[in-house]
Amino acid sequence: MQSYYKTILLLLTSISFAFGQRKTVYNQSFETDKETTAIFNFDNSTVGIIASNDGKIHFDYVIEFDGYSKKEIEEKISEIDVNASKFDNHITLVAKSNSKIHEISYAIDTPDALVLDFDFSASKSDEKYRKSKDSIIREIVGKRPLGKLSGIKYLENHFKIKDENGKLKKVRKAGLKILRSLFVIRIPPFVKLQINGKDSQINVNEDFTNELSLDIKQGAFKAKRLTNAYNNITLDNAKFQVYGILGGNYNFNTLSNGLVGSIENAKITSEFSKMEVGEIGENVTINDFNSEYWFYNWQKTFERFDLFSEYSKIHFFYPETYDFKFKVIGNNTVNHFNDVSVNMQPSRTGEKFNMLERKPKNEGHFSGDINFDVVHGIIYSYNDTFEPKTSN
Repeated sequence: MQSYYKTILLLLTSISFAFGQRKTVYNQSFETDKETTAIFNFDNSTVGIIASNDGKIHFDYVIEFDGYSKKEIEEKISEIDVNASKFDNHITLVAKSNSKIHEISYAIDTPDALVLDFDFSASKSDEKYRKSKDSIIREIVGKRPLGKLSGIKYLENHFKIKDENGKLKKVRKAGLKILRSLFVIRIPPFVKLQINGKDSQINVNEDFTNELSLDIKQGAFKAKRLTNAYNNITLDNAKFQVYGILGGNYNFNTLSNGLVGSIENAKITSEFSKMEVGEIGENVTINDFNSEYWFYNWQKTFERFDLFSEYSKIHFFYPETYDFKFKVIGNNTVNHFNDVSVNMQPSRTGEKFNMLERKPKNEGHFSGDINFDVVHGIIYSYNDTFEPKTSN
């Protein structure tokens, strides 16, 4: 039987290997000033972005190989095209590859099937519980299961080779190829940046103050805190994971695995997406169609939160400590709280009406107003009860 490669793609950053070969794909720097703008175009790439402290933009792209022949390395490098230029104080970078370049990837030379030997069902649970902001951030960081284990040790623990007779055997070092991509961009905090990505992973590894315009299709974006009020972020069929959002406009279409530690002074427009928010702060507005949201916690003073949605599923955990006002208007929506379900039928006129209301108790600190405008939706309210209204 002819051998072929089974490839495992693991987006892991805590692996330490003694790589056999290290190849520089691209290395270039450009002077900048406060009037400089930059546009980065990525296709099938994985890149990390950090701050530059010397007033220059630096592009450093290195790939490390282990187990690859000289010819195979040359073939991999030839598939990658990177070019940057500067014209009239505008810097443009184009980075693309014929095949997707991950942070870490493995290829095993074997005629047999490679199977995942791990039971995910043990970690699944239908129980709904309130997550903290810190727990959301820990999910974004990842559990880093390797620790001090080598890559081959991880493979031995989680993957098996299945031969033609269905017998499972361990993955061994022989025939294993490892590729590690190190593409790092350092950019001064005063440069206005636009990023366009397709099938690419963008990692912002520090708090980011640059004004950022981002458009990613079929990829992923992970960042610490985004703190510029003029940010304009668009993701289409992608993943979005951020420690914190402070300001900006966000547009999500078919967002998967959305995780936000905290958000304030921001607007979200979304459809067909899934998003968990650890903590909601001041002045947040969401306009949604047919998505699923989890709102876990609220800052001491969030002032006002507005949700406008249609065909959405909302998991609402009410503020635990402080006084607040909560009001739901809309039409044809089901509300679940405790073991009770209330189906708020359409009004006779088809117009929206006041469906639920929790008035402030006027005791202690008042945190703010929570306003839901929900049509054809489902609301799950946790750890609280509300007095449902009836339609006219």
